[in-house]
Amino acid sequence: MQASDNKSVWFVYIANLLTPFTCLISGVIGIIYAGYRLDKNEDGEVANSHYYGLIRSFFLFLTFFVVLIVTVATTNGLIMGVNRYWYTHSWLTTVGGAIPYVGALIALFAISLWFVRMVKGMQQLKNNIPHAPSKGPNL
Repeated sequence: MQASDNKSVWFVYIANLLTPFTCLISGVIGIIYAGYRLDKNEDGEVANSHYYGLIRSFFLFLTFFVVLIVTVATTNGLIMGVNRYWYTHSWLTTVGGAIPYVGALIALFAISLWFVRMVKGMQQLKNNIPHAPSKGPNL
């Protein structure tokens, strides 16, 4: 299969790239489509490796963001609740107010990493190279 024949994989890459901006809708559509294409098994080994990589990446980042959101909300609520009902002190208000911003910085870093990995995968696809999972920490 030629690199130009991978149009369906490009669709999934673009859908995944738009995920942070479309509140997961495009990513979910892309992942469902990737699963459909994998089930048909008509696209060849290079495309299939990219489908698997995209599905894996999507669910890793989805899990990361769910955990991040729950952690930030719970920690912030806990600190502000302690400050309001048990131990009132200005440093608790400062820490509680800063937690959402720290979470936002972590999220921006993760989204940037997501974009870097999508671009790297697109370059591999453009060169008709099977997807190789990234080395290092997976968010």
